[in-house]
Amino acid sequence: FSELDVSVGFLMQIDKLVQLLESPVFVHLRLQLLDVESPHHAPLLKSCYGLLMLLPQSDAFRSLNDRLTTVCNLRDNLGIPPVSLSRSKSPKPGIDAERQAALLSHFDTIMGYHRRARRVVHIHNHHPTTTTTTALPE
Repeated sequence: FSELDVSVGFLMQIDKLVQLLESPVFVHLRLQLLDVESPHHAPLLKSCYGLLMLLPQSDAFRSLNDRLTTVCNLRDNLGIPPVSLSRSKSPKPGIDAERQAALLSHFDTIMGYHRRARRVVHIHNHHPTTTTTTALPE
């Protein structure tokens, strides 16, 4: 998350994502947050906190914050020790290291395309070029 270019449009998309996560369609995902002993719990929780840190103080922020507070209170009330997030540095279960490296490389490439496109749009919006008419050869 730390290398993302955060724009207003991006924040609006994150806000919509959080609203979708609170919809009935994603009840299964929210229930997975309760499965604190699952190997996927720590990465899921870390991803949700990453989204939370990107959001400005808003209804979506409060909604996600309340959800995550509830999950953490559940862990405390059940007496379950915190899961170490250091395991998330190793390859994910079910994905071999080579495939994971290829996916991360592809993600970085796509993010590079987005950065360049934003720069081009920014330059075009701030430095409009004058259009000249040139005659085409006959």
